[in-house]
Amino acid sequence: MTGDTTEIVLLGIDIARLATGNIISHPHWELRPPLKRKVKARIMVMDQLSVPIIRGAQVLLHMHSIDVPTVLSKLLTSVHPRQKNSQKVKPRVLTAGVSATVEMTFTDKISVETYNDCRALGRFVLRRGGETVAIGIVESIL
Repeated sequence: MTGDTTEIVLLGIDIARLATGNIISHPHWELRPPLKRKVKARIMVMDQLSVPIIRGAQVLLHMHSIDVPTVLSKLLTSVHPRQKNSQKVKPRVLTAGVSATVEMTFTDKISVETYNDCRALGRFVLRRGGETVAIGIVESIL
């Protein structure tokens, strides 16, 4: 299954080229998972967040055993689950406890898929300053 942990034996490969987080895929480029730098994601901001998240915030994305510096390039929508009619389009900040749709830009191209296509490659954690600020799933690849 995609995203499952397994043990395999590879012959004829330089050990220096292997690292945690490597993905084995089909040799034909059209059948490989896409390497992308930008995604649209749905996140849930943690309740204990002390500093609000703003557009351009730099965070560390943890996804399937890799860590990638990431910028929240656009805040598209936000909803506060405890308030009726609280949906905001293009919010200025994301505060504790809100759910939001954001556009994220990674510093490097990574193998990423939507959560609907592959759960393991479509979920992530956002951290900043040693604390978890949000968890989320990839809605679409841009």
